[in-house]
Amino acid sequence: MKTPHILYAASNLNKLKANLAGVVDPTAINAIDNEIKKNVVQLFKLGRKHYQFATRQNNREWRQKISRLYYGVYNVSKGIRLCVHGIFSTESSDHKHIGDLPDNFPNKAMYQNKLNSLRDDRNLCDYDHTASLTDLSSTVAEWTILAKDFFGDAQAYLGTQGVTI
Repeated sequence: MKTPHILYAASNLNKLKANLAGVVDPTAINAIDNEIKKNVVQLFKLGRKHYQFATRQNNREWRQKISRLYYGVYNVSKGIRLCVHGIFSTESSDHKHIGDLPDNFPNKAMYQNKLNSLRDDRNLCDYDHTASLTDLSSTVAEWTILAKDFFGDAQAYLGTQGVTI
């Protein structure tokens, strides 16, 4: 992203909107909301592209499949966090927040646990040259199903937040 960009305007866009509400008219706040929603949709679509790439790979390429499945759900999670909490980060430390979903997200506890495990498996695939397929905490097929389910739940959830994918 090149500057200037709305996502670089503040560390928390919800706080930015709240502070600006007393200064600018509702049309300007609505424009900020629309720009945030546009970015949420773009993050979702990027996640879906990672997922589609992963599912086209042969199972012998399990490392690449797991990595792309992870980045698919990571980008969707990032979009949800932007939508609900107004937070966006390009820092590598943001990956630890993959499971930080809103309290009313469907199956939140299960996704929190599983998404963090998928992150661990992605790290194993990307960085552990001694790893084998049997070292994964779930199978490639199970991770694929989880990602597909997460995408469905995320799309429905974002719809409740006024974001149409």
